[in-house]
Amino acid sequence: IEWFPFFSFQWKHAKKLMIDAWPLIFTGMVVSVYMKIDQVMLKEMLDAKAVGVYASAVKLCEAWYFVPTAVMASLFPAVIEARKKSETVYDERIQKLYDLMVWGSVAIALPTTLLADWVILILYGTDFQEAADVLRIYIWAGVFVSLGVASSKWLVTENLQRYLFYRTALGAVLNISCNLWLIPIYGIRGAVFATLISYFIVAYASLGFFKKTRGNFWAATCSLNPYTTFQRVFR
Repeated sequence: IEWFPFFSFQWKHAKKLMIDAWPLIFTGMVVSVYMKIDQVMLKEMLDAKAVGVYASAVKLCEAWYFVPTAVMASLFPAVIEARKKSETVYDERIQKLYDLMVWGSVAIALPTTLLADWVILILYGTDFQEAADVLRIYIWAGVFVSLGVASSKWLVTENLQRYLFYRTALGAVLNISCNLWLIPIYGIRGAVFATLISYFIVAYASLGFFKKTRGNFWAATCSLNPYTTFQRVFR
């Protein structure tokens, strides 16, 4: 340290950073597993053709998932600035951000649902027409993906990232359990239902499980309600 006077290392700060970072590290590991576990289970429980049909639709649904991340990168600095100035303004901006993420996703999901047959026919041909059923259902997972991106940013900002790990781990367990239950009953669509259930719990319902995140749960609930969202936009 004497040779490099400009360099210093403080164990206290390093320890705090490690404590704050471990939930994010493990969350990333869990996400990498449970994002693909449905395809692994489809192959084991059905066959390779089912995986191909499922994956072709999922690829289309996930093609726009970079958009919520880009929106958050653009808008969230203004939310953080509001937090420094006023709790009321901060809460209002969080609410508006949730509204944007939810209904922006709905704006993508609704036409995709209506045009699913045509989209699959044009892109993949008649051999993959079964993927249209997957597409018209799976596309709605994007609503909870977008909501999850926004709420994850909020959790990190509030130094509540341990809850991010808790809910992601819960989602992984739930996803595997629902796949085991639903695939034998509904086939490929069972994997889609399992994904929707797990994303719903992870991105939305889990916020209501903990006292420190319950206020944000109600904000997310308001965003999912078209009537209250309409009132906020046009009041």
